[in-house]
Amino acid sequence: MPKNKPDIKEIVSRRIELFKRKPESAIYRPHVSSRHIKNLYTETKVRDHIVKADYAEPAGGDNRAPNPIELLLAAFAACIESAFYEFALCEGFTVNGLSVDVEGTLDLRGLFMIDESIPAGFTNLKYSFMVESPDHEDKLRDLAERVIFHCPVVDSLVRRVPVAGEITIRKQ
Repeated sequence: MPKNKPDIKEIVSRRIELFKRKPESAIYRPHVSSRHIKNLYTETKVRDHIVKADYAEPAGGDNRAPNPIELLLAAFAACIESAFYEFALCEGFTVNGLSVDVEGTLDLRGLFMIDESIPAGFTNLKYSFMVESPDHEDKLRDLAERVIFHCPVVDSLVRRVPVAGEITIRKQ
């Protein structure tokens, strides 16, 4: 027997009310664990899912999956789409279709440590967000702009986020 489709509007409304009453319940700490499999291919466990990453053959990989920077672009697009969808439903909009194209520019001299003045990451990102809906264009655009501004992936890209960690070396 198939599960009932979740009522996204109800879920979002319930969560908003909970987070207002109990701000501490809004703290979310996702965790992933990744391991090297072979060559440039890796598998990352995310909850009950495996996210695969690899590089194209010209870059030395086996082209078994997207590379990590492509996965970042995929996260950007998916975050905008899913957040827009849930908030559009919550605000009573009709959504007939959504699509996002994201493109970034990298100067690979940064990655390859050729010039320390060149960043290893993106120098720019561009997106194209398409919303199909019979509803008022200005209201949809306003929601889309708010969603993009509040998307945690976009926010993590545009705001300086402290990164810390440790490195362990095991002699084999």
